[in-house]
Amino acid sequence: MRNSVGARAARRLLGTATAAVMIASTFAIAAPQPAGADVTSSGAKNCPDATDSFRTARPESVGLDPEKIRAAVDLLSVNGSETVKVFRYNCLVDSGIFDPVAGEIPGHLWSGTKLITSLAVGRAVTLGKLQVDAPIGKYLAPGLGDAAHRAITVEELLTHTSGVHMNYPREFNLAAPNTVREFMSDPFDHEPGTYFKYEQTGLTVLDRVVEIAVGEEFQSFVQRELFEKVGIPRDHWFWGTDRSGHSIGAGFLFLPGNDFARFGQLLLNDGTFAGQRVITAEFLRAARTSIPQNPAMGYLLWLNRGPYWINPSMTSEQRIPGRMYGSAPADMYTAAFGAFGQNIWVIPSLSIVVTRSSGTLTTASSRTDISDPEGPGLGTPGQVEYEFFRILMQSVQDTPRAAAPAYTTPAVGAFDAGLFVNPDDNLDLVGAGSTAPPGCSTLGCGGQIPGAEAVPALMAGGPAYASAGARLPGGFQVLASRIPDLFPRLLDGWSQTTALTTQQAPRTVPSLVETSRQSADASQNTTAHNLARGNPSTRHTVGIGSLTTPCTGCRSRR
Repeated sequence: MRNSVGARAARRLLGTATAAVMIASTFAIAAPQPAGADVTSSGAKNCPDATDSFRTARPESVGLDPEKIRAAVDLLSVNGSETVKVFRYNCLVDSGIFDPVAGEIPGHLWSGTKLITSLAVGRAVTLGKLQVDAPIGKYLAPGLGDAAHRAITVEELLTHTSGVHMNYPREFNLAAPNTVREFMSDPFDHEPGTYFKYEQTGLTVLDRVVEIAVGEEFQSFVQRELFEKVGIPRDHWFWGTDRSGHSIGAGFLFLPGNDFARFGQLLLNDGTFAGQRVITAEFLRAARTSIPQNPAMGYLLWLNRGPYWINPSMTSEQRIPGRMYGSAPADMYTAAFGAFGQNIWVIPSLSIVVTRSSGTLTTASSRTDISDPEGPGLGTPGQVEYEFFRILMQSVQDTPRAAAPAYTTPAVGAFDAGLFVNPDDNLDLVGAGSTAPPGCSTLGCGGQIPGAEAVPALMAGGPAYASAGARLPGGFQVLASRIPDLFPRLLDGWSQTTALTTQQAPRTVPSLVETSRQSADASQNTTAHNLARGNPSTRHTVGIGSLTTPCTGCRSRR
């Protein structure tokens, strides 16, 4: 099973590499040299922040073993990562196989978008326009939502603890006429601030709150106050909205991987870039502070510490013992954690940042790691990430670390059908459920039919891809310069993947079969239960759903 998956991935990557080499051969110009001098040549400890390009350094000049760094990067590259970048002391020390070309194309960040939403809040706080402990009703229009929903705080949205009911068909209903009204009419499952539940719609409300607080259209604000601050032009990205023009806070930001990495430098520098303070250190400290409801969660950032963590799975909520990444230091945090491999990992104690992107043009990753029990990158990190950080830590020569323990495949929780099947939620998709936003239908709200508001965000995709196309010749030149090293790197990554497959399959496949059987039983029971009851406001989940408690004594509902 795994060998056939690996073979398909190998053929896909080989085809990509061959095509890249053929196109690159049409350019006779010598490849440009990496920007910036080696840090050791000037005796500097840190590289300056990126201007047009990242400043580079040889791995050994910043205390890293070059062979181990290359092996770690190769492993990620052949497992669906279109871009990989490793920084130490702000210097780019290695990058992925396809970075020169894939890194210029705007790719869907999926839940990596949540990082930008968090930073937008942080920027508004830095400018004195927003307070994280304030209720969202302070900023939203009068009359929007009842007192209970308006009392939800900005911080509760930042930490997934709003208590508002979550159902994926509603959360991902891109045809919803007004996502903010949708959230403000959803019932409560828990008392706000008491329970962690990974959700999506509330983050669109968060973007709307920022927009009102700063008094400016949200995407104009983030361009001037975030993207421009780290050197990202407006024509490099676009961000989807709902039909009312609200930026989708949980996803649908398309950004090139090379630009995505700039936010890694911003975080490594504790909120400064090119000597300018962008986000206050106080906000980032709070963002990196664990919440009691989930030790791995901060302000939409994932922390690598605590006795357990509750995962962001789409299929079953799990309380998983240990750290998210057992082979990485406890002070590491995952600033971006998007489906299919959209990541920014920051290790402050070692001054290391790793960024990864995949899924260009909305396509799924070609990741082959079957040890991820939730599927290709949808849930818990798998053995590919575990092995990557194990090798990365071995590469650090100036700070010896104990060897990581053996990888353990996490158990899969029983599938929670209630996340997808619920009478009120499903009827609400056509504006007929009892919890549908008042005065709204599938056409619109308040007698209006929105739609044109979303057009500018879609149109911005054209300039973004045109800009990417203009940059590709330079990327192909760089790729052409790497041709002698290209196939050895691919073979290195494939051999590592094969070795991991040999270790994984005997213990992973039986586990997946058993959990699939358990999930099928749980799904049948939950679906019947929800259909019989049809009341999401007191919903319990099954399987690992013992984590869920009903909302008793919640603030008054609509």
